[in-house]
Amino acid sequence: MMNWLARLFRPSVELAPELAQRVRAWRERPPVEGRIPLSQARFIVVDVETSGLDMRKDRLLSIGACVVEAMRLRAGESYATILQRDETSARANILIHGIGPQAQAAGEAPEESLLGFLEFAGRLPLVAFHAGFDQTMLDRALRETLGVRLINPWLDLAYLAPALFPEARLSQAGLDDWLGYFGLRAHTRHRAADDAFATAEIFLVLLARARARSLTTVNALHAACEQQARLVPGGGAGGA
Repeated sequence: MMNWLARLFRPSVELAPELAQRVRAWRERPPVEGRIPLSQARFIVVDVETSGLDMRKDRLLSIGACVVEAMRLRAGESYATILQRDETSARANILIHGIGPQAQAAGEAPEESLLGFLEFAGRLPLVAFHAGFDQTMLDRALRETLGVRLINPWLDLAYLAPALFPEARLSQAGLDDWLGYFGLRAHTRHRAADDAFATAEIFLVLLARARARSLTTVNALHAACEQQARLVPGGGAGGA
């Protein structure tokens, strides 16, 4: 029944045969078992830049991602792309992320950018700070461009961090607040790849605290996120 409903509501997008085959290959990858120990788990830490903060109307401009595996950052394993956009975002928006008109016009075809991300991420758990925004923007772009929904599980560090470090009293703080609390420095901000790296550094600190508190599986991290989300006014599952 659920498979039938998924097919019924899946957006219909005509893709070239090669692209369609790549999408099918991604869909056929097995999901990650939630009981896998953190000492063996592989995560994709992701950040996006967009033309604005309206999740219904604004467009995805860039994706940055890196890998945390076995509680370590995997140097050299990363993904970064700028999506080609014919309509340039507003000047005030460009001043934030630095992706100017020429870079937007010269970006990769959205189909290739998004398929590249799917192939890099596979079905692995995705990690972000304020993951609901990244998840919504990616999912909308994927549905409109490739006709697929992002089915990976998400961990939201905006919930996981205060769940594991309640003594910080930063229950509704931003990424910069947590970087400062842990004594970490982001040399560049508001570039998708750099923000993904900064998020990964925070995630490593959280993984060490999780292990110290006997939270040793991917499922345990999801449960901690969900419990924290219920404590925040207006909070949801945070994409976790």
